[in-house]
Amino acid sequence: MAGPSLREQAYTQILAMIVNGEIPKGAVTSEIQLSQKLDMSRTPIRAALQQLELEGFVRIASKHGVIILDSSSQRVGDLLDIIASLALFCVSDAFISRETELRRLAREKEEAYQSLRSADPTEPHALIAFEYELLLSSLRLSNNNEMEKIMQSSMARLFWNQNTARWRAPHGTQTDVIVKALIRSIGLDFDSFRFALLDYSRVLKMTWR
Repeated sequence: MAGPSLREQAYTQILAMIVNGEIPKGAVTSEIQLSQKLDMSRTPIRAALQQLELEGFVRIASKHGVIILDSSSQRVGDLLDIIASLALFCVSDAFISRETELRRLAREKEEAYQSLRSADPTEPHALIAFEYELLLSSLRLSNNNEMEKIMQSSMARLFWNQNTARWRAPHGTQTDVIVKALIRSIGLDFDSFRFALLDYSRVLKMTWR
């Protein structure tokens, strides 16, 4: 089986640099700089950048290089709504056909969250990674790869792992309560999950930077 093409390799590596903050939001880079950094020719770099521009991560500005885009407030709200809608759809379906799996997931995530909070309750990045996996795990119950890709793309465009405000003062205590309620609701019923997800979505929108 053939491995990823050079364009795919360039896309994956550049996206990782953007999402992880190695290339900061608002920064300007170029095909030449990226070509040197990744040790690739400019052709796959250019193709990867064109794909990233279509997805809203960069803007290719003639004579000005490649600008890493920040997230506008409207764009943030739209992307968070997409994530919530995907989770709601998949979990509602699971409550009909996979209730036992939902309850098992709720127990597993509740134990994992308690362990995480006991280990280092002030470290936001581990908590953000936990939220990421919680949302994706709820989505995977539907066995819908396309929806999973949309959620992952939406999270990447939000720079999910860079946003720590909800876990810091003065929001950390409220976020903790809301995340616990969200986990617990997965094992209860659809209405409980819907209301818990709404509260979670609100705190994300309120604290996103």
